Amino acid sequence: MKLNKVNLGIVCASLFVGVQGFSQNSNVVSAALEFQKYEPAFQKQDLTKAKSYLLEAKKYIDPAMTDESTKTDPKANYYNAVINYSLVEMAGLTSAEDLEVYKNDSILDVIEQSIKHTESKRRYKSDVDLFFNRKVGQAVSVGEMMFKQKKYQMAYAGFAGAYQVKQIANIQEEREAMRTNAIIAARNYIDTLSKSGEPEKAMEFISGALEMFPESEDLAIAGVNIALDNDDLAKAEAYFDAAAKSSPNNKVLFSNMGSIYLTAADKSYADFAAMEITDEGYQAKSDEVEELYAKAESNLQRAIKIDPEYAEAAYNLGVLYLGRGEKLKTTASQMDFNNPDYDKVSARSQEMYKNAIAPLEIYIKQDPNNSGVLNVLFQVHRNAGNTEKAIEYKKRADAAAAEGK
Repeated sequence: MKLNKVNLGIVCASLFVGVQGFSQNSNVVSAALEFQKYEPAFQKQDLTKAKSYLLEAKKYIDPAMTDESTKTDPKANYYNAVINYSLVEMAGLTSAEDLEVYKNDSILDVIEQSIKHTESKRRYKSDVDLFFNRKVGQAVSVGEMMFKQKKYQMAYAGFAGAYQVKQIANIQEEREAMRTNAIIAARNYIDTLSKSGEPEKAMEFISGALEMFPESEDLAIAGVNIALDNDDLAKAEAYFDAAAKSSPNNKVLFSNMGSIYLTAADKSYADFAAMEITDEGYQAKSDEVEELYAKAESNLQRAIKIDPEYAEAAYNLGVLYLGRGEKLKTTASQMDFNNPDYDKVSARSQEMYKNAIAPLEIYIKQDPNNSGVLNVLFQVHRNAGNTEKAIEYKKRADAAAAEGK
C-alpha cells in the first residue's frame, strides 16, 4: 500500500506539472492575442484602448515569466519583450499613474533579458529584430524630418530613441551612426538655446543628454562652456567629471578642459588685477585665480601623460607657464624691494619660465620652424642659464624668421 501511495503521488505530481505547463502556454497565447489587439488601437492613436490591451497582455505574460516551463521559452520571451517595450513607449506618451512604473530604467533590463532568450529560436529572434527595427525606422524618420525642419530637440529625441532601441535589442548595425546623429542634433539644439539666451534650459538639456551619452566629450565641453559663461564653475566641473570618468584616456577631452580652464583663469586674473588689496573679495578672487590655473595645468599635464607627443596640449601648457611667469614678474616689479614677498614672487616667476621649456620642446618637435616658439625657447633657456641651448634656439629662430616662418 505504501508503494502505491508513492506511485500515486508521482502520477499526481506529473499531472500537476502538465496542467501548469498548459496553463502557462495558455497565458502566452492570451498575451499574444491581447497584444495583437493593442497594435491597431495604438496606430489609430486610441491610447485608452491601447493601454487597456497592453495591461491585459501584461497580466497574462507575467505568470509565464515565473513558471519553469515557459520562463526561458523563446515565444514567451518575445511577447514579454514587445509587451514591456510597448508599455515603456506608452508611459512616455501619457501621464497615466498606472504606467509610472514603466518609466523606471529597470524595466529595460527585463526587456534585454527576454530578447536574449529569443536568440535560441530563429523565428522569434527574427520577430524581435523585425519589431525593433520597425521602431528604429520610425524613430530615424522622426529624427531626419525634424532635423530638416531645424527642430533640433525633436531630432535629438528621434536619433537618441533609435540608438536606445538598438541598444536594448542588441542591434549593432548603424548604432554608432545613431549616436553620432543624436549628438549632432543635440549640439545644434544647445547652440540654438545659447543664442536665444536660455543657458539654464541648455544646461538642463545637456544633463539629460549626458545620461544617455555619458562618454560624449562634445556634450560635456558644451556644458562646461555654458556653465563657465554663466559663472557656474560647480556645474562646469560636474559635466567634466562625468565625461572624464567615462573617458579616462581621452587626451582631447583633458586638453580641451585645460584650455577652457586657462581661458577662465586669464579672465579671472584680469578682474583680479583691476582690484585693490583693500577691496572686498580680493583674497577670494586671488584664490579663484590660483585654483583655475592649477586645474588648467593639471588637465593639460594629464593630456600629455596620455600622449607625450600631444602638441596642442603641450603648446597650451607652455603658454600657461609663460603667462604665469610674466604676470608674476609684473607683480614683483610693482613691489617694494623691502617687501618680504618680493624674493618669493620673483623666484616663482623664474620657476614658471623654466617650467615652460619642457612642453614647448614637445611642441617644437612637431612644428620645428615656428620662429615665435623658437624665440621663446631661446629666451627661457637664456634666463635659465642654459647658454648652449639658448644659442641653438636663437640660430634656429633667426633661420626660420629669414624664411618667413
